[in-house]
Amino acid sequence: MSEPFRVIVIEDDPDVALFSKTVLEKRDLCEVLTIADPRIVGESVLEFVPDMVITDIELPGASGLELIGVIRELRPGIPIIVMTAHASLDYAVTALRSQADEFLTKPIASADLIAPVTRLSTQAREAASSAPQKQLVLAIGAHPDDVEVGVG
Repeated sequence: MSEPFRVIVIEDDPDVALFSKTVLEKRDLCEVLTIADPRIVGESVLEFVPDMVITDIELPGASGLELIGVIRELRPGIPIIVMTAHASLDYAVTALRSQADEFLTKPIASADLIAPVTRLSTQAREAASSAPQKQLVLAIGAHPDDVEVGVG
């Protein structure tokens, strides 16, 4: 089996966070970092380097929809799932307009959480592995013109 997917779950309800972590870590499917404080999301995304993020919409001091922009700025293209217990058409439309990849309503069955996490994480890893690798060029010269010629 390949390396477990790395997932950040942003959820202020400890029961939902524990449920998500338990379901996703079962059978070594994922390594999960749960976050209750939206103020540390940026730092956590940079340090944990997740394959995907799951966020609640209603968080203390921030909206999960606002966090999508922060996360995408740090990790463009990362899959993001938005979950909420207050399902409404407005929330769903706003989540999709905010570039969420999936919109789920709580309570959620285990299979309904595992399926999109597996699908989106797999797609993200495949896209990352097929992306062209960046090449770096070290150009050294005595004069600035020498460097331009060397790089050109």
